[in-house]
This record gives sequence, C-alpha cells and structure tokens, in this order.
Amino acid sequence: MTTYNLIASSDESTVVVEYTPLIVKVKEYQSEADLAHEFIRLLSEQGYVYLAINNEAALIANLRRQLETLNGIVISDGEWERFFNESIASQSEGIE
Repeated sequence: MTTYNLIASSDESTVVVEYTPLIVKVKEYQSEADLAHEFIRLLSEQGYVYLAINNEAALIANLRRQLETLNGIVISDGEWERFFNESIASQSEGIE
C-alpha cells in the first residue's frame, strides 16, 4: 500500500512524498528494555547521537555543553551557576 505524505502546500503548488510503510508483525512479547533499545536504534538511524546520561550531574553538564555549542559561547562557572539557579532550576518557581 502506498501512502503520500504532505510536505508543503501553497495556493500554487503541493509537495508530497511517497511513503511505503514497512509492515512487521511481532509474534512475541517485547519487554520495556527491548522497546527502549529499539527506540534508541531507530533514533540513531535518523542521525541522533546517544549519550549515556545516568545521573543529574551528567544531565546538567550536558545541558551546559549544548547551550554553549548552540550559542557559540563559553559560559563561565559563575555565569552558569546564576543562570541555572535563577532561570532553569529556580527554587521559587517550582517544577515547570
């Protein structure tokens, strides 16, 4: 079965892409761990990079690195502490 997905549409033109879905019938139970590994594999095929982040400190360090990369700057420790504590993890704001 062929399906057409809309990419862009305007008054003058329409752009579609042909998509033929891959039909896979699973005959056994998939554990949550297997599901997570499959999801990571699919994302990796799409160009995402897997990072093994196992604690809060690693998560915060990665956030800082990604913000520095995105903005093309280096954030000093003092600036990071102020920004993180006032804008990201403010005690007065609670959980967003």
